[in-house]
Amino acid sequence: MRTGQHTRTGPRRGTAALAVIGLLALVPGCSVFGSPGPERGADGAVTAEARTDAFSLQVGDCINDPGTEDVSDIIVLPCDEPHVFELFARTDMPDGDYPGVPAANTAASEFCAPEFATYVGLEYDASVLELLYFYPVEDSWTAADDREIVCFVAEQGEKPVTGTLRDARR
Repeated sequence: MRTGQHTRTGPRRGTAALAVIGLLALVPGCSVFGSPGPERGADGAVTAEARTDAFSLQVGDCINDPGTEDVSDIIVLPCDEPHVFELFARTDMPDGDYPGVPAANTAASEFCAPEFATYVGLEYDASVLELLYFYPVEDSWTAADDREIVCFVAEQGEKPVTGTLRDARR
């Protein structure tokens, strides 16, 4: 997986992405898909801090590190504890040949921005909140059948927040 992040460029949001390679555990004997996932309440919300992988996160999950170093070892926590990122949307890219990093980045950006508005309650360009997303790289596309785009929202400057950013309208 690769991540992209929209950054502020003056009074409007830029569409340039800062890319950081995440290391997907593709070593034989290691499985990012075997994680049991965190404990959840009846509403699906995480009830206690737990280790998981990027593929086991669900919409509404809160984390501090989105796995830019290792997507197979992410700590998810209850959103009522201080955290930096909140997962607000996910989808899969269509099957086929890997489209390339620019196309994957564009697909993630074009998917996440409208989903941001739905989740936060305000268009991304009008919001003070930040948007970070994961998209597949060729190695994970080929070796792990990874097609997933994952979108996160964060407080401006990635400052810790307590509580959800759903319907924050800012």
